[in-house]
Amino acid sequence: MKDARTILITGAAGNLGTVVTKKFLSLNYRVIACVHGQNSFDHSENLLIEELNVFDETACSQFIQRTIEIHGSIDCAALLVGGFAAGKIDGMNEAQLLKMIQLNFLSAQHLFIPLMNHMIENKMGRIVLAGAQSVFAPSSGTKMSSYVLSKSLLFKASELINEAGKNSNVTCSVLSPSTIDTPENRASMPEADFSLWNKPSDLAQLIVDFCEDRNHQMVLSL
Repeated sequence: MKDARTILITGAAGNLGTVVTKKFLSLNYRVIACVHGQNSFDHSENLLIEELNVFDETACSQFIQRTIEIHGSIDCAALLVGGFAAGKIDGMNEAQLLKMIQLNFLSAQHLFIPLMNHMIENKMGRIVLAGAQSVFAPSSGTKMSSYVLSKSLLFKASELINEAGKNSNVTCSVLSPSTIDTPENRASMPEADFSLWNKPSDLAQLIVDFCEDRNHQMVLSL
């Protein structure tokens, strides 16, 4: 296990996170799976499950430092925590917007700052953030305005990370799916054409390809 690359995954117990975690385990990565509550992972010597409050900036910083001390380095990260809220822009309020920013941006920012600093010092690193295709589609975005605004911050953050890490082999990309094919989404939209939705396994492969330098796109989409 000492030669395994290490990836940190947040939201690892979610629909997408579970698939991503299992995919990297199948490739013999050491996976640090950050969860909140229960998970259904089978035992693996390469899997380390950690309870982490991603909304606590101090706890996240301390967690990254502790992880580096134990494992030496973190090579990759997939920061997949997020949440959704519908609502048109004319009815958007501060409380809803702040909740979406906390779920979709701060949950990542609390980790990508210490991760970026570590990776720049280490002269190597790959970070994937969880965006959304609706950021680029105003016609649909107006129906989920606070969600889209919060997700849009991740694209600008990725640009800034790439600028900071351009001389240190540190790059960041934003996963930008359309609707993800999950049991919850199927239940809420039973009349939809599920064949048009993004499969978690396909999205997991995009993340793998970026982390293994087979895809250098700054926006990962199918």
